Amino acid sequence: MTSFGYRLFTFSVYRGTKRSPVNVKDCEGERYKDIAARLLKELASPVIGDPPTSPGEPLASETGDVRGKPALRVEDVDVIDNTIRAKIWVGRIGSHEKAMSHDGSTDFDISDKAAINGFRVVFAFPEDGTHGILAVESISRTCPVAPLIKWLRYKSQEESHNKTKGSDSVALWWRPKVEGLADEARLAEMIEAGLAQGLVLVKKSVTPGRTRDEKEFEIRAPLVNDGKVKQVARLVRGWASQAKENDGTHVTSNAEAARQLAAIVSPEIKDLDLDDGWVVLADPDDQVRRINPSTFTDVFTYKLSEDEPVVTPKFYAEVRETAMGLQPAAKLAIEWPQL
Repeated sequence: MTSFGYRLFTFSVYRGTKRSPVNVKDCEGERYKDIAARLLKELASPVIGDPPTSPGEPLASETGDVRGKPALRVEDVDVIDNTIRAKIWVGRIGSHEKAMSHDGSTDFDISDKAAINGFRVVFAFPEDGTHGILAVESISRTCPVAPLIKWLRYKSQEESHNKTKGSDSVALWWRPKVEGLADEARLAEMIEAGLAQGLVLVKKSVTPGRTRDEKEFEIRAPLVNDGKVKQVARLVRGWASQAKENDGTHVTSNAEAARQLAAIVSPEIKDLDLDDGWVVLADPDDQVRRINPSTFTDVFTYKLSEDEPVVTPKFYAEVRETAMGLQPAAKLAIEWPQL
């Protein structure tokens, strides 16, 4: 059964390798919305594999080494008010051998092609600020945000490289960065709804050669007591709130979190010298996730439908409603268009 939904991210833009994000309304005189729309349209021609580390290096499609490589193409790029909407087609060359007709009368050899799925994408920009929201459609467990961001970065580098080729000018390019849009309230609700399967506590030891850490022991504890479930939910919410107040920094270490979880499990183990610990959470799509201070911002899929994707207006409406509900806690102010 195929599940359709979407995931939400915050995105920011950096000048080259600099560490501070720029205001998206002004990237050296040009709004990033216009830059991103232009770069997305350049991806209308398929790109194969991962982008090179720098412009001028050969692409996978130029070397002929494409077997098993991911493929990506962007279509239907539209700028509507302060949003960009597009569709990304992704797959892998040679992932399937044949395509079969519904009645079995004809097979088509696709061993040298990529069987692709389409994913809708929405960039929403603030009028003034350093962070926007990116929504990417998810099909079952696939959400192609990583290759999209990699190719946007490369295309900006390539554009700048071509403009300054043969001159002494420094190439100016833009590096987008995405992070999961945290929703601590939803995490707590999922835990209290019984989706938390239990807790895992780990103690590690260094190998004799001090080359790596190995697991010394692991404790697994179910969450069967309603009082403990509520304690865990409050604890997770606290991790998320602390990080938001400190610009995403994980104030609570994983080792400290493990001790906090151990105290909930039993007074007898709360003083163990633990190194790691997490809540095991099965989300509504039966995907099992680890939740601790370094992973709680992992993106959750907002489920829309089974077997068939929802129509585009409903997709945009659902994305808009969810994002607007999360914006205040994320300290974002984005005016979403109605359609």
